Amino acid sequence: MKIGELALILALVLTCGVGSGYAQPNIDFAKLELQTVKVADGLYVLMGGPAQGNIAVSVGNDGIFLVDSMYGQMHQKIVDAVRALSPQPIRYVVNTHLHGDHTAGNAAMAKLGAAIISHENMRKRMADAQNAAPPGMLPVLTYTDSLTLHFNGEEILIYHPAPAHTDGDSIIYFRKANVVHVGDIPASLRYPNIGVNEGGTVDGMMTAARQLMKIVKPDTKIIPGHLGPIVSFREIEQQLTMFAAVRDRIAAAIKTGKTEAEVVASKPTKDFDDGRMGGAITPDRFVSLVYTDLSRRLK
Repeated sequence: MKIGELALILALVLTCGVGSGYAQPNIDFAKLELQTVKVADGLYVLMGGPAQGNIAVSVGNDGIFLVDSMYGQMHQKIVDAVRALSPQPIRYVVNTHLHGDHTAGNAAMAKLGAAIISHENMRKRMADAQNAAPPGMLPVLTYTDSLTLHFNGEEILIYHPAPAHTDGDSIIYFRKANVVHVGDIPASLRYPNIGVNEGGTVDGMMTAARQLMKIVKPDTKIIPGHLGPIVSFREIEQQLTMFAAVRDRIAAAIKTGKTEAEVVASKPTKDFDDGRMGGAITPDRFVSLVYTDLSRRLK
């Protein structure tokens, strides 16, 4: 199902921001297939690869609850994958943050009758980015600190960490299943995007990851925004070690007057590059994002 030119334009707007997002990849959507992975009774992950990310799917008698909607071009494939799990209607979609690879399918989901949920800051930023929003693109239900949805026999906690990947992030914890979807805070072993033009910060990413490990349990299954489908505290701790080291190296360079180009050329991530699982953010791009964030506060 196509969501129209305006929705596609919005997808590009939300993923092409200078210093914050990344351009919509050149993907042959016709060839891209979703992989369905069961993570708990009634709870699945639809994996679309590094560019498309991971959708969590809760199925049961109450209907279907989704975390994120991917790009609009993936909509019919998502619906087909969900229908293979359950004939129930898609009732809710919660967005982990505003980037197009997580939200650009919202309008198509709304046409099916789904209510779109997000943190209030996410909706504000999406609204500000549009002159005429296509019907259903903007969330219709927002929250400030947290929201609990009782659905499919599950207690679904949706909460907002301190500004991290953006200032409108949502983390979704399925308490009974002991599964959490963390969106794009540091989790899987890749260099993550930092929405430095959307309220995201290096320190916020680290704070959100530490907060997560206090809210969930050591054996909680963690669905990252990309790759996976499941990671653990170990990967988050490894990411925190990388973040702290790279942040401190770049901060020290900024204080000595180094330019962004000089810092990128110094390869401050080089001892962490091996073993990274790829993704849209290259090591140099990650360094530029960290530099952009820190230079605003340290200069």
